Amino acid sequence: MPDRTLNLELLQRSPFAISAGEAAMARLLRSGFTQLLPRGAVLFEQGEAPGFLHLLLAGSIGLKARDETRAETIVEIFGAGELFLAPAAILGLPYLASAVALTEVRVLIIPAADFREGVSQDPALARATIELLARHWRLMVDQVVDLKLRSAERRVARFLARRVAEETGAGSAELPEPRAALAARLGMTPETLSRALSALESQGLVRLSPRRADIADREGLLRIGT
Repeated sequence: MPDRTLNLELLQRSPFAISAGEAAMARLLRSGFTQLLPRGAVLFEQGEAPGFLHLLLAGSIGLKARDETRAETIVEIFGAGELFLAPAAILGLPYLASAVALTEVRVLIIPAADFREGVSQDPALARATIELLARHWRLMVDQVVDLKLRSAERRVARFLARRVAEETGAGSAELPEPRAALAARLGMTPETLSRALSALESQGLVRLSPRRADIADREGLLRIGT
């Protein structure tokens, strides 16, 4: 019962769960289960057939892709509240990336068949899924623009700004992930990431700590990034 209560509390912070509504999430919770996994744990592998969907309740997940030469990179990083790589489970196609825990994580694992049935029967769940896919499509396009058009410093500025709530205008951007994972997500080496962070700090835009960047002016960072 304590686990179920905690799960419900964490789900209340998830945009997907909020959009789907309490009734839909209650049905998914009945067939789902949670796992607590340590940093470095692999939730699923690239090329694996999807039997489940994964909704991250706490922690940070990296989507890691590799090519034919076995070279690897972090494609995206998801935080608490995100349902990730849903298209694979919806379409019944292999995962295009592996999911690796970048911190200790708590994950709600939902049987893919139950999710597909819910989407087909529940308009609220279907709408929430459409919204999720639309958000992730926009995220993908924005990342392509980042990599093709923006300098390393601009990419880092935008990334940090997005880790601070828009309505606050200032705050702390938590950085619990390994710096190498953050650098890979941003399409740069760890050394380039360190230089970009130092440049932003020298401009007074951020104050760095080992696992956090304190930001006094979120809009200022966004202006750098645009």
